Amino acid sequence: MNALAKKSSLFELEAVNEKEFMYFSGLALSLIGIHLLPNEKNFSLVQNRMLKLVRKYNVLNYAGLIELLKKEAHQKNIKNDFISAMTTNKTDFFREEVHFGILLIEVKKALLVRPEVYIWSSACSIGAEPYTIAIHLKENLLPHEYSRIKILATDIDENCLKSATEGYFNDQQMFGLNENFKNKYFYEIGGLYQIAPEIREKIHFSQLNLFNFPYSISRFFDVIFCRNVLIYFSPTDREIVCRNLTKYLQPTGCLILGLSETGSVQIPELKLVSNATYIKVSV
Repeated sequence: MNALAKKSSLFELEAVNEKEFMYFSGLALSLIGIHLLPNEKNFSLVQNRMLKLVRKYNVLNYAGLIELLKKEAHQKNIKNDFISAMTTNKTDFFREEVHFGILLIEVKKALLVRPEVYIWSSACSIGAEPYTIAIHLKENLLPHEYSRIKILATDIDENCLKSATEGYFNDQQMFGLNENFKNKYFYEIGGLYQIAPEIREKIHFSQLNLFNFPYSISRFFDVIFCRNVLIYFSPTDREIVCRNLTKYLQPTGCLILGLSETGSVQIPELKLVSNATYIKVSV
């Protein structure tokens, strides 16, 4: 075992100290709004996730990683890697399936009054959510209705966006898809599954930080998904993000949060109707 390998093996046993935790958690808060309280669970989480960067950048320890992050703060690659490491990118096809029934109802209502219907997946991760949206609507709308659907998918993590745009998924990431959809909308290539072009081309992917308001978006949406994101924010930041998203909703558009986030937002502009679904109301 060479010297670097010996050092790397020791790092796995070292704990992030309080000063290091405060730096990493502060950086996560400033870049992506993730609020990490200084408890045992979060110390372990930060340590495990930063260990990946310690190894990738061949620094000696967590203090060395902090020095590198400070020194290379202007470098896009290391900042993107930090964001990727600190964000939870768990996502499944048809996750919290009840929301896709709600989506269909809202889309059909919007199709009656607008020539084009816009849907926004605002924290799309590796793409399972927007691809599910497209598959579900293609399956349940008439061709001339489906042609009027426009889908935007954004995420802060550029590494995730690259993966989402390419549309490749492994067996584990295909969890939640039935065999019919897998055979109908994916091509197996070298042990991976790539989404069919007819679905991939339906979605426009773009990088976006939910805290960088106003957003570089010039339209209003009938449905906005922002699921299982707010749980990482402070109560104040949850309200800020939801107020910002609501500004991009049509007058009676809906905002869909994660089921575990039901009731976590209470602002006058949004009325909770069911299953973490909020309708925009006049105030």
